[in-house]
Amino acid sequence: MKVWQAIIILVLMPALAIAGGRGAVDDGYVEQSSWRLAMAVGIGQSSSPLYDAPNMPLYLLPDISYYGKVGFFDNGILGAGLDLTPHWSVSLVSRLNPEKGYFYRWHVSRIPSFEQTFSSMPTVSMEPRSAQQQVSVNEVNRRPTAWDGGVQLNAWFDDWTLRLNGWTDISGKHHGHELSAVAGRHYQTDWGLWRLSAGLYWKSENLMQRYYGLGEDEPLHLPRYQPTASLQPELELSWSLPLSAGWRLMAFYRYRWLDSAMTQSPLVQQSYQHRWFLGWSYRFF
Repeated sequence: MKVWQAIIILVLMPALAIAGGRGAVDDGYVEQSSWRLAMAVGIGQSSSPLYDAPNMPLYLLPDISYYGKVGFFDNGILGAGLDLTPHWSVSLVSRLNPEKGYFYRWHVSRIPSFEQTFSSMPTVSMEPRSAQQQVSVNEVNRRPTAWDGGVQLNAWFDDWTLRLNGWTDISGKHHGHELSAVAGRHYQTDWGLWRLSAGLYWKSENLMQRYYGLGEDEPLHLPRYQPTASLQPELELSWSLPLSAGWRLMAFYRYRWLDSAMTQSPLVQQSYQHRWFLGWSYRFF
């Protein structure tokens, strides 16, 4: 991994946190005008469902955020928020689109934040492909780095959290859109804090075509494929156990199902994507 890639990974992480733009932390919610810096060390993996796109090992996970009175940065998401009520907030947000991360071993969008979670892995049936249908990511044109903008709505009710997002391409790279809804619940036990969440992600036809389609601009020997819009459910479970004022044990597992709009692409060999991690984290401030 090159030095500049390592710097980007340490500074920019996608906000996949269960509480999103007004992210939850160990002991509640972040305070205004405060920095948060933590680092986790352990072992894990972020998989790619594409042919010849290696899985990414996870050894170090940074957690960086800042919340001002209006603006904030939270693990790769920039935004400006407004508290509507004590339980609801709305934010204008922006991020790097995460789809490109599936195509590369080292990419910022494949690194989960500290609030990532766990799910049991279901049995997945896969139909074998003929050799003509299998297309390596090394054969296709480079997929673009896109910048998305959108709106985020967060809600908190006792141990429940809800996040709704609407994203659109503001960089003109894929001209697509994404909608998502994630609901989660926190469980405090003698054995630590558990978080269970379920999410649903809708991705538009233009977005899917730009990253997983094969059109006339691809090499002529490759098959043509134009996907439709995609609907991808997800389950997550995470756990953390404080050991001292700064240290804690942590683990998470996330499992996302990929529908036929994506799995029928000749680029895709698996009908799921998952991330997992087990290790220790230390909060500096």
